[in-house]
Amino acid sequence: MHISDGILSSEVVITTSLISVGFLLYSLKNLKNRKIALIAAMGAIFFISSFIHIPLGPTQIHLVLIGVIGIVIGSSVFFAILIALLLQALLLGYGGISSIGVNVFIMATPAFIIYLLTKYRFLNFFNEKIKYFLIGAIPVLVSTVLLALVLAFSKQEYEYASYTIILANLPAVLIEGFITIFLINYIKKSMPELLKEVNL
Repeated sequence: MHISDGILSSEVVITTSLISVGFLLYSLKNLKNRKIALIAAMGAIFFISSFIHIPLGPTQIHLVLIGVIGIVIGSSVFFAILIALLLQALLLGYGGISSIGVNVFIMATPAFIIYLLTKYRFLNFFNEKIKYFLIGAIPVLVSTVLLALVLAFSKQEYEYASYTIILANLPAVLIEGFITIFLINYIKKSMPELLKEVNL
């Protein structure tokens, strides 16, 4: 879901980058020293998960795990994903430098949203497995919609592509949901303290 430099209009890049900066400042304001190692670990997980490609017909999808990352580190997800995206852009050529604000907006905002939904128990209407599935699926779906929107608002010729992006990423939504069920169950058994903040 990385957007490369030069794809979007300057208006969309500036607007989304300003939103990302605002969230990043909020993230840094709430940063605690004891969480730095955990934030670094979550950033590394985001970085590495991009290498896990799952073949799907003629194409491939890759994991992002932003649901799990979001519920573990909360608002610090903006800082963690910024660092991971910066390293991906510089070392691997994923995305770009001028578009990094857009990519942070697309990836980190949904992770923060699922953190809030989980922390304030908006998903407690569902049984445990469905709730864990939604923690993985919702952020990827929101991220896909945000990607489609920034493309559609940027240039008219991207409008058709924005629809196809949503359809193409629906399998990723499902796969992330199922993987998150197993990840959260593993975390609950081995490191339950990581989930105390979101009441899981």
